[in-house]
Amino acid sequence: MGRVGLIGGTFDPIHNGHVLLAQFALEKIPLNRILFIPAADPPHKDCVYVSASARMQMVSLAVADMESVFVSKIELDRSGKSFTVDTLRQLCKQNPNDSYYLIIGDDNVSQISSWHDPEGIFELCTVVVGNRTITDRVGKKQFLDQMTLLDTPLFELSSTEIRQRLITGRSVKGMIPESVESYIREQGLYGTSKRQALHTE
Repeated sequence: MGRVGLIGGTFDPIHNGHVLLAQFALEKIPLNRILFIPAADPPHKDCVYVSASARMQMVSLAVADMESVFVSKIELDRSGKSFTVDTLRQLCKQNPNDSYYLIIGDDNVSQISSWHDPEGIFELCTVVVGNRTITDRVGKKQFLDQMTLLDTPLFELSSTEIRQRLITGRSVKGMIPESVESYIREQGLYGTSKRQALHTE
């Protein structure tokens, strides 16, 4: 039986906050392994800025040297919206002896009640709030008493800010892994010639 951490998201692009969160969760919960799960069709995003394959490649590069951290294509291989509860059901069916820990940021605490079948999520896994202190700025806290809080440093990083910095030619040093930055520049991602988002249906 394994203790498996799950970190889902668009990762558009993945940044060092995601990587550090995985490291802290692996050691502090503790976990046997962590799966990064890029969303194919994120239900709470109006658009994505690069293709699913490019986001998958960036995550793979970011975690390439991390022990016990892997990338899963489970949502990329499944059609339809990338609902977390569907991913959990699929994983539990595939590996019924594993226990799952869904690791989210505190920005998701106020949103999780609007996710598809949130009750199902809490039935299938332990929800861990990574980094930060839950403060009054968090809105609706319907499920807060069912969450486990993980004491980690504050990672003030945002994929939105990183995209803007790349588009405007500003440095992203220290914000994303070097291998990810190299890939972005090699592929011309988030560049001024590619400002248009790929709208999801």
